[in-house]
Amino acid sequence: LQHYFIQSNLSMNEGDDSARDEIQPVRKRYYEEYDVEIFHGEKGNSGTLAVLERGEQAFIEWTPFKSYDVNNHMSFDEWGVIAHDTVQEESSTIPPLQVAIATIDSIKQEIGEKGRPCIIITANCKRLPIIYFPKLDSVYRLIQCLKRFLCFFRRKDTLLVDHSKAGLHSVMKELNLGGTASSNNASVYKKISYDFQDVYDVTLSGLSKVTNFLRGSVVGKPVSRPGACQSTAAGLQSPPEHLTHRPAESDFELYDVRKPLPRSSPVERDALFTRALWETHLDGEGRVHRVKELQDRVFGGGCEADLRAEVWPFLLNMFPWESTLEERSRIMEEKRQEYEVLTNQWKSITPNQLKRFTLHRDREALVEKDVLRTDRTLEFYKGPDNPHVTALHEMLMTYCQYNFDLGYVQGMSDLLAPLYVLFNDKLLAFWAFVGYMDMVEDHFFMDQQKIQGKLADLSSLIYYCDSELYNHLEKEDSSNFFFCFRWLLINFKREFKDTDILELWEVIWTCPYNTDYSLFIATAILLQERDAIISGNMSFSQILKYINDLSQQLDLHKVLGNAESLFHNIRSQPDIPFNIRSHILRLVDSAMSSLDSAHVNSHAAEVTQDASRDTLDMSRDTIDMSPRDQESIARDQESSSGEPSREVNAAELGVDPASVLLLQ
Repeated sequence: LQHYFIQSNLSMNEGDDSARDEIQPVRKRYYEEYDVEIFHGEKGNSGTLAVLERGEQAFIEWTPFKSYDVNNHMSFDEWGVIAHDTVQEESSTIPPLQVAIATIDSIKQEIGEKGRPCIIITANCKRLPIIYFPKLDSVYRLIQCLKRFLCFFRRKDTLLVDHSKAGLHSVMKELNLGGTASSNNASVYKKISYDFQDVYDVTLSGLSKVTNFLRGSVVGKPVSRPGACQSTAAGLQSPPEHLTHRPAESDFELYDVRKPLPRSSPVERDALFTRALWETHLDGEGRVHRVKELQDRVFGGGCEADLRAEVWPFLLNMFPWESTLEERSRIMEEKRQEYEVLTNQWKSITPNQLKRFTLHRDREALVEKDVLRTDRTLEFYKGPDNPHVTALHEMLMTYCQYNFDLGYVQGMSDLLAPLYVLFNDKLLAFWAFVGYMDMVEDHFFMDQQKIQGKLADLSSLIYYCDSELYNHLEKEDSSNFFFCFRWLLINFKREFKDTDILELWEVIWTCPYNTDYSLFIATAILLQERDAIISGNMSFSQILKYINDLSQQLDLHKVLGNAESLFHNIRSQPDIPFNIRSHILRLVDSAMSSLDSAHVNSHAAEVTQDASRDTLDMSRDTIDMSPRDQESIARDQESSSGEPSREVNAAELGVDPASVLLLQ
């Protein structure tokens, strides 16, 4: 593919023909995000943003989804960049962008229009167009990636680049680890032997695991080039006690500067939610009262097995909590009629229609393939010509008719099969499945953005909780956490025993905290197994096999106790990263966490004018947050500060009282 790459003005003058060199091939790709939008004035385009290496330089590159028209390209004065002239047939509003990472001066993080996160990059003292991201995590991952090459320090909501410190690439070139060691380093570094082809890439990858790498973290004689990171060997031989130390498989040693998260005791599970308790929540006409209390009880201890068929229709939104027995009977009759209509639609397709209906044929073939291997070891589905397997096929095909856009995706049968065992009724199982799919439908979208986002969140949690485990996974090319894909796609259905998975699901559905609780369950499992993974020095394939072998072997109550303990432990920490605090924990003050009081004070008037727009996004978390969650946050704040929480008035903030009222 040919693109118009816009290069930053490294040492080139406008119109300099020497700048129009041939684009070098991509040597390595570190980051990629789709649907990233760039605006210049009122013009905007979506495209792909990547961090990659070309030759000896690293770049941030943005490529529009449509090709750029050379007759409409922007000049150097508009962008602070220059373009290559190559003819393209199609046209795009915005040309591709390429910025050499070494030229970046600062990155400002903001929440832009419609609540979308965005950044503003300044390179060579020139401000580039605003870059909008689909989600906050995309910005977080980009910043983490850029820390491989740049040293940042924060000023308010802007990351400034410390150009007095050399990037990791420059340091490695000075050390010449990829070739023969220099005379200055020969006495310190022995021959490093790896099973990898390129020792330079391996060592660089290892160093990049240190997100805040030690200032002067290179063993040996100080590097002579001005501005490079310098230290002595003694500086690393006796690291501070809080540093986590893990020897590599060579003479080169890595240190991580993050303290591990303090371990906490598992939360004990409560007693089961029994039928006697359930009846105390029902009135004479069958309405369910004190719903929040009921959900907390189910979350804390789970339902009795023979009660689930009565409680789950409410948890899966088949029935409103306030509905009476008579109203629920009427609802089920309506659902029965709708199910028959949907079923008859696909069953009445004629053979001639089917010949011309490729999508239906493909979906049915996939359904038939999956139902024949779903839970066939269970007595309920065991044996040839099992009518329950036939019913499973019917329900999944009917769902394809119910949800034309999504249809059937591999993994859905794993969610339906336990529901059918529980209800032993096609109608109830189908509509319970519809309610479940409404919760997790985006897990099965073809772009997989939801699951990729959850894997990225899981990566953030593991790095924050246990950077040693994260470093090992990254060393083995496993930090993308793809080995957890199945966990998150079907909510651990294959990881726990059949009797346990029902309790795990109802815990996820009734979680009182404003968060995706499956992330904390996944994190708890990985932290449980971290010693085996690290001490076994497992490779990528070994990690994958080990995780798969955990299936049906996990202790549910141990995992749930550790997950809840982990959640409270993280939330009580004073140094929660912005991404975890706002995007994963979704705490009330997350929208303001990156701004200090001086920033608020200097923009008080602007906040007042734009409050109706800005507070909309900040208030979402408050509106959705449960009372139990708010009380728990208050307790966490008190425990971390040692003082009861109190209201802060406008005078203390130095802002207009109207601004404080709107923010509250």
